[in-house]
Amino acid sequence: MAGKMRDDEALKMEEGSLFLKVLGGKDPTLKILDFLIDNIGFDYSKTEIASGAGISRTTLFSVWDGLERNELVAFTRNVGRAKMYRLNMRNEVAKKLIELDRAISSRHASRLERLEAAENPSVNAGEFEEAEDVENVEDLPEKGGGVPICLL
Repeated sequence: MAGKMRDDEALKMEEGSLFLKVLGGKDPTLKILDFLIDNIGFDYSKTEIASGAGISRTTLFSVWDGLERNELVAFTRNVGRAKMYRLNMRNEVAKKLIELDRAISSRHASRLERLEAAENPSVNAGEFEEAEDVENVEDLPEKGGGVPICLL
């Protein structure tokens, strides 16, 4: 099923993702990869990918061959005349990009928690582990109302 961008995803694109802010979000290839990483469970047409990445179709087509050549995107199916694509989860580079996105999100969440703890001394500062000490995002303690750690 083709995914639809939620309102919060569209707002995130307007604000810019952490992934793009850290890596310098001007490159259209990074914008495409960021969109596909953030929407990893869905497949999209090229038009939807361009829209979700905040780039024109012309720009998408100018970099698309490189994404296919490097096997970073994978064709999933046809929907009418539209071809659908998603991030190629079998590609080692794509897997590493997901790990990088998780690390960036984890580091940012850890910084926010430290800032909140400094602003509110009643919060137990030792309650959360440092992001550098956590090997898997799934190992991070849950905190209701905090910044969600995106992906999977």
